[in-house]
Amino acid sequence: MCVDANAAARNAAKQRWMEKDAKYRSESLKFFNREAQAVRGMQRIGTGFSRAISNDYQRARYVQGQAFAALEKGYSAYLGNKENVKALEGGMARTAGRKSMLALLRAQGKLENAVEQEFGAQMDRKFRANVLRMQNAQAKVINQRGVRPEYGAPVLMPPSDRLSGALSIASQVMSIGTASLNPAGDTLFSKIFNL
Repeated sequence: MCVDANAAARNAAKQRWMEKDAKYRSESLKFFNREAQAVRGMQRIGTGFSRAISNDYQRARYVQGQAFAALEKGYSAYLGNKENVKALEGGMARTAGRKSMLALLRAQGKLENAVEQEFGAQMDRKFRANVLRMQNAQAKVINQRGVRPEYGAPVLMPPSDRLSGALSIASQVMSIGTASLNPAGDTLFSKIFNL
């Protein structure tokens, strides 16, 4: 029967490996759950970003529609003015209706400028703000997800030491043999080996 002198150390190493493996599996499951939540979070962020862009575009279209309505109202007022109707019919001075036409053109310029601003600089500003908001939300989701767990350094298994175990058993047998002395002072081994 051979006895391993490092059996206790080997069993302790196996225990450390089992604890490490169980911890890794537990952390992996937690990470998987956080990752699934992060995927849903990223989808919600994408939906929110898309809606924000759509709302900004809808707002710009609304401003454009209001500008067209105001412009139509201005043309109706211009053409409904009796002085302008007479000027269009002829027989009046060359500059008749000029003042109201310039007022209409100024109003048209302001409305077109408002629409251009809404579709241009303001929409760009809103888009950049939406991108920053989306990136901040994505960073929060990524931070909440955390990093993937690592398996870690290997647990080193001590080598088996059967030689020391065999020598230990042999020395115990020798000590038992030398302890059992006969009255003549001969040892058990000397009787066995006829020494």
